[in-house]
Amino acid sequence: MSSRDPDPFTIESDVERWQVVAGALAAVVLGILYFPSVHGALYGLLVGTPALLQWGAVALVLGAVGYRRRSRPLVMAAIAVFVVLGLFAGPIVGGIYAHEDVAASMSEDATQLDTLPNTSAENVRMLPRSVADNYAQSSMQYPQYRLTGSDIAYRNGTYEWSYGIVPDAFLVSVLGNQRGTMYVNMTTTDKDIETEDTRFENGRGQLFFDSYRYQSVLDAPLERHDWETTFNARANGTSYIAHSTTTYEWKVRLFPLPQLYAVPQFGGVEVMRPDGSISHLTPAEADASALLDGQNVYPYSLSTYRVRSMQYVHGPLNKWFWKEDVLRIAELPEGGNEWPLVVPTDTQNGLTYFVATEPTGSGNGVYQIWTFDGQTGAAGVQQYDDAQIGPQRAIDFVSRNPEVNRLSNAQAVSPIPIVKDDALYWHVKVVPRSDSGVTYTAFVNAGTGTVTILEGDAPVYAFMTRAEVAAIENETDGSGPAASDTTVRVVVTDANGTITGTQNVTVPEGGDVQVTVENEADGNASAGGNATA
Repeated sequence: MSSRDPDPFTIESDVERWQVVAGALAAVVLGILYFPSVHGALYGLLVGTPALLQWGAVALVLGAVGYRRRSRPLVMAAIAVFVVLGLFAGPIVGGIYAHEDVAASMSEDATQLDTLPNTSAENVRMLPRSVADNYAQSSMQYPQYRLTGSDIAYRNGTYEWSYGIVPDAFLVSVLGNQRGTMYVNMTTTDKDIETEDTRFENGRGQLFFDSYRYQSVLDAPLERHDWETTFNARANGTSYIAHSTTTYEWKVRLFPLPQLYAVPQFGGVEVMRPDGSISHLTPAEADASALLDGQNVYPYSLSTYRVRSMQYVHGPLNKWFWKEDVLRIAELPEGGNEWPLVVPTDTQNGLTYFVATEPTGSGNGVYQIWTFDGQTGAAGVQQYDDAQIGPQRAIDFVSRNPEVNRLSNAQAVSPIPIVKDDALYWHVKVVPRSDSGVTYTAFVNAGTGTVTILEGDAPVYAFMTRAEVAAIENETDGSGPAASDTTVRVVVTDANGTITGTQNVTVPEGGDVQVTVENEADGNASAGGNATA
């Protein structure tokens, strides 16, 4: 190249130096203020996707050599390596390697179950999240504060929906603190709420440096924080906030593409007390902790990742083309729960995650249910010879039941697996569309499709004993209304839309019944109506 030829590596730009400096400073300030979000993105890219670093390093070496030799082909090759391998092929191949690695571990370590863990007969998950949210919001008494999303927490020997009471307005979020926690009892359909007024120095809903997330990431910067597992709880006289973390183990595979890949693992649990002190517990320490006894701390996303990895148990080509023994996670009704479904069980740690799967292209028939211990993540699988009814079909069965179908303003929601002995049921709740309470509770036998409709809490707990299950399902004593009569379900709500009473009224054929509702506060009739058959 002669001295008159332009340098091919010279870049001309109209951007002035002060603009570059100002942009860099703005990026640094935003990165500091929103450190938890930036940390999550960078950790996922750099640690969870090692292909970027691997092929980025290769591209950097090629580019440096090309620049030193003034070789445009080498520089272009470096760019091609980073774009093709670092951004596309490498992450895809590394992801496949990780799934195959996890599938092999699951095949070797997962326990083959003869029966699923029995559901706890003392702590039944009675109250769906949507109704609990309605109960909690209607009981909120703190101006300038709001409720966080809910999660399951174990407290005083029972399971509850736990909500943080956190700052709402911007200035309150910057200058204020999390005020406490609201607990809604999930083991009853009644409105049973308790509020705990505990101020957290670094709580949820606070912004910037004082926030729970900011301080947690500073305490454990080398782990991915699973914020969806965050919950408030209280045990042994101590209130706390906790969430799980995930780490990655890097491995290497040479064929067909030499590639580093990252296998996700349970990293531990972050526990913060009201004074802002943080304890990081390893998985073994969390399992042994009296503070976390009965809590579900295993990452939700990790359990579903492990199940999805079983699609690769016979290799990626089989997953894409032949699809032999390729599973898919069963569908859940839209707008409701997500996998895994967390259920109180008669196990050592109290909570079990359930993930139902079906063969690819089979419809809604469940043939495998995977379980994970809520604290350790120990996996098990129940294999069925005959396809079982899945959660979506269970909702359809309940919705078509005459007792439910006649309700014009109700819907079946929240199918939860219930296990007694060898029988699998889907526990479905029938609620008003306003989510103001629970009208009926239904159990769908996943093997036979039998639907049992129950009203109130006591029959549900009676249902949890095997002897009474058969009696209720096969009841044929003829004590019900005559076939020609019509049974009307009367639902009474207060001014806030909360259900205050229910009653079944049988209307004889050709007759009518007058219904009068009295206000218990003054004994005066406040509403009335007629039902005609």
